[in-house]
Amino acid sequence: MKINNMQAASDSPYIDLFLQNNLSSLNKLRRSGKTSILFRLHPRLRQSYAEYLTVSNAAAAAEQQNLAIAGILNTFENMKFRRAAVWLSCAVQDFRVMIRQNGTGKVLDYSDRRKKDYYAVAVIVKNEARYIREFILFYQATGADRIYVYDNDSTDNLLEEIEPFLKDGFVIYRKWSGRVVQTAAYRDAVRRTKHNTRWLALIDADEFLFSPKGRMPEQLKAYEDFPGIGVNWVMYGPNGHVKRPEGLVMDNYTTTQANSDALINCHIKSIVQPRKVFCINRIHFVLDKGGKFAVNEQGWIIDNYCSVIPGNGKAFTARNHRTVFRINHYNTKSLEDLKAKCARGFPDGAPNANYDNLLLQFAEPLTEDYSIKPYADLIRERCRQRSSRTSERPVRAAEY
Repeated sequence: MKINNMQAASDSPYIDLFLQNNLSSLNKLRRSGKTSILFRLHPRLRQSYAEYLTVSNAAAAAEQQNLAIAGILNTFENMKFRRAAVWLSCAVQDFRVMIRQNGTGKVLDYSDRRKKDYYAVAVIVKNEARYIREFILFYQATGADRIYVYDNDSTDNLLEEIEPFLKDGFVIYRKWSGRVVQTAAYRDAVRRTKHNTRWLALIDADEFLFSPKGRMPEQLKAYEDFPGIGVNWVMYGPNGHVKRPEGLVMDNYTTTQANSDALINCHIKSIVQPRKVFCINRIHFVLDKGGKFAVNEQGWIIDNYCSVIPGNGKAFTARNHRTVFRINHYNTKSLEDLKAKCARGFPDGAPNANYDNLLLQFAEPLTEDYSIKPYADLIRERCRQRSSRTSERPVRAAEY
């Protein structure tokens, strides 16, 4: 839908931001004669750009970046300007990330490319080798067909730990270097799975997504008319562990806030249908195609006017719902783990976490929660069976 001049006038702040972020690209496209499509869409942008050209000379953008942008301008005719600007901004960010990966982006993929997946998982990790096998076994048990692992410059033995799952094609590994690259990794996963995956969960390595009602594929079938589902966190604390304990994460950490609607538990992450995703501009929220919205498990639309806490954006729902889907988020683990996490920072570019602030959220009344126990029991049994086939020494999940 085209935007007329009256609409355009109200969009001035967005245009100014767009120009600020994309001037070099627009200048390069002007010289190649490919700006006309965008300018026909939005006359105010043409006027602002013309004014800019009279007072300043823009530096030429990198040739590869502009070739990529030129290729996507043809889709602008059917987009509202603001969504187009967000999308173009994401495309530019992604292209810069991809250039950074060039020559260093190791990929290990032994999967059958002819196979279509109903439910897959994309995760970005950094030095998670100690816990990665439990994570993979858990998602196998809950019904995932595939896991896409994006390795953000890990220095531990991650590849050694995931090797058995690489060989059978369940895990696809991709080296993903740099800082502030988490959202770009999720967007890359959505693009790569658009034609072979019905549902894709976008999560972190300390997030265990499952349905208390049964295996995930069976529960997702009821939501196929929606482009995505926002699933609430259930945040777990250190359970009194100072040192890193042996055993499964799911067994060791069972305390969460007694108030299920505590703000931190109203955070969401997304399960999406990749072919229906318009753009991922934040790690916790996805823009969807065709004017449709993602929903929570109740079917309530996730936007600023319905199920979202005012002032906290689309990454928070007004209340925590965990009957159909939930994410057990083992954010701190032991105090030893938490200190290591604070030291390395976060893959989304956030500064190093404040140790005391992370612990403060567990100062309020707590309760025990064992909802994930059936899966913990299943993984322990698989490890026991493997032990009986190989040796008398028990095998931990990390050695499976």
